[in-house]
Amino acid sequence: MGKMQKDSKKASKKWIWILLAVIAVILAAAVVIFMKGRTEKEVFSVDGQPVYREEVACIVNKIKLYQREKTAEKAGIDVSEFTWETEADGKTGYEYLADAVVEELKEIKTMQKEAMDNGLADAIDYPSLMKAMEKENKDRGEKKGNNETVFGVTRYTADQFYDYFNENLSLQNKRELINKEVLTASDVEARAAYDADPDYFDNEGYENVETSAKNLVLENKYQEHLKEMAEVAKVEIPDEQALLQAVKDSLKGKS
Repeated sequence: MGKMQKDSKKASKKWIWILLAVIAVILAAAVVIFMKGRTEKEVFSVDGQPVYREEVACIVNKIKLYQREKTAEKAGIDVSEFTWETEADGKTGYEYLADAVVEELKEIKTMQKEAMDNGLADAIDYPSLMKAMEKENKDRGEKKGNNETVFGVTRYTADQFYDYFNENLSLQNKRELINKEVLTASDVEARAAYDADPDYFDNEGYENVETSAKNLVLENKYQEHLKEMAEVAKVEIPDEQALLQAVKDSLKGKS
């Protein structure tokens, strides 16, 4: 009887170890599936910051009409004849659009990273922004339900919130650089900006628009600053075809 009990205990322990091993394999597989699903959403990176398919779609929606006209002109055809399969200098419209998307997102991502380094954002990755959007939409819905004033839209779409977040973050970032005197506008620079284009200031006397002239100098310097950061940013595209497919899917309304 004692031997049978010992054998039974050994068998029970064996099955427990087998069960634990099976659970471990299942958990490992779940992690792999989760990470695969997540990485499939990441199309490329800018200075280590991931760019997701949804971000590609957002930019495609913003620039596709301009890029269509630009590529049609490069191909020497009327825009009415253009398709994304149209080739110019050995590249299709899809490829030109993909290049433009990368350039646009280089500037956005480097701005986001600088703003985060300046303490203006806790997170800049797309999933975090979508969580912030959900909270914002919930807050706006509650305010509307309580008959409180809601400025702007009642509920953001993903594209709307992405633009809203980046525009506000960029504005805060510019103010921070001005406060730190990374960006400055001298009287000489402001006067030069005014003299270069009085029509921009409705031909008002310089004394009346001096502040506006300095703000224009600061804005131009900020835009140049963003471009300089984007130019030296390190872009890693693991799979060019995956990026191209993300662009094609965006044009079809997929993400």
